Amino acid sequence: MNKYPALMPSNESDDVKPNILLPPPSRPFHVVHAPGREVPHTPREVPPALEIQFPLAPYRQTPGPIKTSQTYLRTLVLERWDAEIRLCKETCKAQLSEHMKGPVAHQNLVREMITVRWNAEKKWCEESRKVQLLELLLAAHGITTLA
Repeated sequence: MNKYPALMPSNESDDVKPNILLPPPSRPFHVVHAPGREVPHTPREVPPALEIQFPLAPYRQTPGPIKTSQTYLRTLVLERWDAEIRLCKETCKAQLSEHMKGPVAHQNLVREMITVRWNAEKKWCEESRKVQLLELLLAAHGITTLA
């Protein structure tokens, strides 16, 4: 009796084996041993390939894209980068209040170093926000890669 009618032509006899889809055989992992450690030289057994009898339909294997509005995505991007910029400002203030000890000349130098560092971080966040918003706008118009 033909166990796999969809995989065999109907005019062939039942003693012919059906065409079963098999995954490629798996290869063993490459193991790196630490220097000075003894390397065992035992051959590894390759496990037998699994037999897939009922492969899933393509639409059940990979979820489809999630549709969201551009305004919602834009709001998420803006909120994320605004939070990063606020964090930079708060961290700058906290470091300034924490490190303002010692002579006045030393305080000015420390204040300048802390301020320059966090202003650069804020500028990077603002530029990243602009880039992400531009990517979002381009993706909305179907442009996913730039040549």
